[in-house]
Amino acid sequence: MRLIKSIIFCVVVASSLLRSEQPTSFNVIVKDLKIADKTVRVSPFQGVGVVTIQLCFKNAGEKLSPKNKEALVALLSKSIGEATNKKTREQLQDYASEHNVAVSCNSDDDDFVIMGRCPSNKLSELISLLKELLLESRFLEKDLTRFKNEITAVAMQTLQSPDAQLGEFIKETLLANHPYGALQATYLKSLKNIKGSDLKSYMKAYFSQENLIIGVCGEFDEEVFINQLSSIVQALPKTGKINLPADHKITGPYEMHSRKFSVPQTVIRMMHEGIDINHPDFFALQIAMGCLSNPGIGILWKKIREEKGLTYGIGAGFTQQDHFKAFCIQTSTQTETVNQTLQAIKEVLADTYQNGIPAELIETVKKSFLGNYKRSFASTQHIAARLTKYQRDGRPVDFHNVIIEKISALTADEVNEALKRFLKLDQFVVFAVGE
Repeated sequence: MRLIKSIIFCVVVASSLLRSEQPTSFNVIVKDLKIADKTVRVSPFQGVGVVTIQLCFKNAGEKLSPKNKEALVALLSKSIGEATNKKTREQLQDYASEHNVAVSCNSDDDDFVIMGRCPSNKLSELISLLKELLLESRFLEKDLTRFKNEITAVAMQTLQSPDAQLGEFIKETLLANHPYGALQATYLKSLKNIKGSDLKSYMKAYFSQENLIIGVCGEFDEEVFINQLSSIVQALPKTGKINLPADHKITGPYEMHSRKFSVPQTVIRMMHEGIDINHPDFFALQIAMGCLSNPGIGILWKKIREEKGLTYGIGAGFTQQDHFKAFCIQTSTQTETVNQTLQAIKEVLADTYQNGIPAELIETVKKSFLGNYKRSFASTQHIAARLTKYQRDGRPVDFHNVIIEKISALTADEVNEALKRFLKLDQFVVFAVGE
């Protein structure tokens, strides 16, 4: 369960990174394999001695939790691995320790993800464990009670923060009656309605070959790997029953929403309709976001934080969920300077819209983005996760290089023209939580 829906994605790069040496090559091998009629994206990495497998069940995330059982998928992600029909919790722990294999689960609004890691010579043991967890998981009442208590405790603590209250406020206002808009109170209330049989039924209904996406990175024998992984794919139902919710859009004109919350500062989020991953200006706008808010160099950062001293930080970016896209600017300020801060942000955006982003800043952010992107391929886990996401988004097998080519080729004119086409200064919906 996402306790707080984070909808700010910022191309954040520390100022020290700007001075560091940029990588001059990007030798990541990626290819698609056919395994049991599924396309599996892999990145062979000889010599690392480990393998990471990510199984992503697309559209099996929290948005599909049944009504009055809204916390079902969140509870499932915590409960898988506690026991199976073959092993107790202690036996599963002993197996994982003996073979040095690890499995973790995570869910968000859209997807359910299972990540497995092991030494290269223990691949069969990892595959066996993954298969057992997918097909034989058992959910004991004592385990579910423990996890329900954990979820409740974390949620109650998190809701004491203004950021959490802001997230709830946005859900109530923009996403009421949409699965993305389920409030924490609704999640917590639903816990008492969820039984182990509900979790089993959910897995059978929504974990299928049809919506399974697989990314793999590490050192492995390709022929052996294909044979072993096919046993997982073929064991799953071919299709699932998925009814997707409707898309939801943010519509202006400019409007202000505020809510009282007893904290010294007020948290502010400005939002208007965003973009999806296939938007023609997708790459240009990623760089524009960095130019607006990267710490130390971004236009909003310098004007609002450094020159006017109205905040300690400010971010700009996109949320790109399946059914909800938004452009967001978020900051916090003293309660008495909320109106001044909002006015200053609008003035900076209007000036940037009119006069554009300086070419030098665009080049700096491009170099930082590329360096940071290349460094993000730092482990088999990171690479497997990227391969899964790119497959999910319908990206080509060489997309890791397409990004570099597209960003490198961007001109200052292209970035500024894209921002001008996109930015709607009169369409922001503003949310403020604080005194």
